[in-house]
Amino acid sequence: MRVFIVGLWMILLGCFACEQREIAAPRTDLGYDYFPLAIGRSWTYGMDSITLRPAIGAAAFDSVRLVVREALVDTLRDAAGRLWYRGERYDRRVDSTGFRFAQTFLLRREDRRALRREDNLEFVKLVFPAEVGADWDGHVAFDETRQIVVGGEPIPIYADWDYRILSVDEPYAGPELTFDSVLTVQQAEADGLLDFRAAHERYARGVGLVYRELTAFATQCRDCCSGNTSQCLDLAWRAKAERGLLIRQWLIDYE
Repeated sequence: MRVFIVGLWMILLGCFACEQREIAAPRTDLGYDYFPLAIGRSWTYGMDSITLRPAIGAAAFDSVRLVVREALVDTLRDAAGRLWYRGERYDRRVDSTGFRFAQTFLLRREDRRALRREDNLEFVKLVFPAEVGADWDGHVAFDETRQIVVGGEPIPIYADWDYRILSVDEPYAGPELTFDSVLTVQQAEADGLLDFRAAHERYARGVGLVYRELTAFATQCRDCCSGNTSQCLDLAWRAKAERGLLIRQWLIDYE
């Protein structure tokens, strides 16, 4: 009997040790390759951009189709000694051949998050480990209610955003390219009486951003309904929006 008890005790200890080893096993795949950084990397996108501008009786929709090229050209360190990759962005209309310089931007990847800085705004694009359900404040570095001028009208584009990873390692067929392992981030999904926000991005392993879509509308129900908000409630946003924008961007080539 004593031998039996000792043997059982040894088995239990062995199981406990195995369980401890499983818990302590370090995680090697945090999802960093969804946000690859290296000097010389470049991405070329197609982009549809629609801006609402004020017009008599209703807002006018001004649309343009662009080809956008982004390339990482250098690195720099900020005042805190943190390493950033400096990128340059160029664009051209689809009916033209010459790219024009548009802006510079900065990218950075830390242990727990990936960041992009442009137009004096810093966004937390991803968090690590990249897991379904992970959520975060993507605008922690600035006031999300700040007004951004679009079509000559101020609008708080980034109000009420809530970043969340919806899927990881899913296949994705984009408008021009197909990828085996893609992560999807929902950034905004808010439909109010006077404001609408919808935004999401997709990132492919070893590639980076492959798709982006952003819609931001606002209205006072003046043009469509003479300020009668109850009448305006059931109208589609395309019919009642008075200011805002729509952006759709998709990858067509990368190096």
